[in-house]
Amino acid sequence: MTAEIPPQIFFKYTFEMPDAQTFEFEVALDPVTLTYQALDSSMHPEWTELSYHMCEGCMLAESGIRRCPVAVNLQDIVTTFSSHISYNLVDICIQTEERTYSKQQVSIQSGLSSILGIIMVTSGCPSLDFLRPMVRTHLPFASINESIYRAMSMYLLAQYTRAKNGLEPDWTLEGLSQIYARIDQINISIVRRLQAATEQDASLNAVVILDSFAKMIPMTIDGSSKELDNLFWPYLAIPATDKPPHS
Repeated sequence: MTAEIPPQIFFKYTFEMPDAQTFEFEVALDPVTLTYQALDSSMHPEWTELSYHMCEGCMLAESGIRRCPVAVNLQDIVTTFSSHISYNLVDICIQTEERTYSKQQVSIQSGLSSILGIIMVTSGCPSLDFLRPMVRTHLPFASINESIYRAMSMYLLAQYTRAKNGLEPDWTLEGLSQIYARIDQINISIVRRLQAATEQDASLNAVVILDSFAKMIPMTIDGSSKELDNLFWPYLAIPATDKPPHS
């Protein structure tokens, strides 16, 4: 019997502009690898070339790839919003297989940071691949606290998975800090690319929002563990030799 192929994972973003224009973008991902299913396009601007403001230490530099896969996959959305101002308010609806999210009168940059984040992580940049597990449970319009919680939970679950497979886990989260330090560098390079592609700042500030989160993760790991202690007080109240009761 042939195994049934699971359907693609999709996120359909609809931006309803103040002038009654509507922009729709569907992000389709491979159900197994969570790889972005890009549309074929033979036209690529100069700012998509790998050498154009290439990230320091780019892991694709010696691969023979001519164009940055992240930049290539961002180009259609960036072009669409190249003349839009970041703080203009729009209505945004995001459809997934499981549910629909909507938010009225939200800044363009907020909606763009959500969709750009998905595409960047799933485009094939080796440094961004570590965040792919978060895409499967993507939470649009997440607050900074929700994002930090999800990132740290994802990383710790990854370490549990490593341990189950006989690999050395990192329970200190030092590796997560290193991942986000690298992502910070990538975001800076992407902003430099987009400066050549845009007239206004909507897409630029969308990446800046993502970068502010990238900067927060190492700070949280290094300096605010007390907040996490307070959040998980029921577990701390149990003696080390005991186990939580079954629910």
